[in-house]
Amino acid sequence: MKKALIAIGDFESGKNLISQILDFFFDWVTEIHLLYVIDRENVEHLASYRNTTIEKILEEYQSQYDNILEKLKLAFSDTHLLMTSELDQGLVAERIIETSKNEKVDFIVMGTRKESYTKRLLKNYVRYVIELSETPVLLFPV
Repeated sequence: MKKALIAIGDFESGKNLISQILDFFFDWVTEIHLLYVIDRENVEHLASYRNTTIEKILEEYQSQYDNILEKLKLAFSDTHLLMTSELDQGLVAERIIETSKNEKVDFIVMGTRKESYTKRLLKNYVRYVIELSETPVLLFPV
């Protein structure tokens, strides 16, 4: 039985990724670790833009995370999956790679937006995870 790390950003993409894992690997994957990473640099820019504190922005992200997690656990409560989760801060690619090592996952699952695959890989952290991770990475459109 295998353990997967799923990097989530919102409820819909998280739901789609978990559903695709269940469709493709129903009996093979028994545990998933959901990771929601807050990009600290973006938080600082957002706080400055909104003329508010970093703490307020972090509270918003915490609330979003709690909401996403509650919905995902409810949506998949009737499955065989053991679901754990984590909220982290830092550089997204680094946190995904580090968490995959700490959690001893068998593979990482990430979603790609419905832009062209090449365009998406060239402009975000997905490329860095693929290049730097020792753990296999599965990409699914979300």
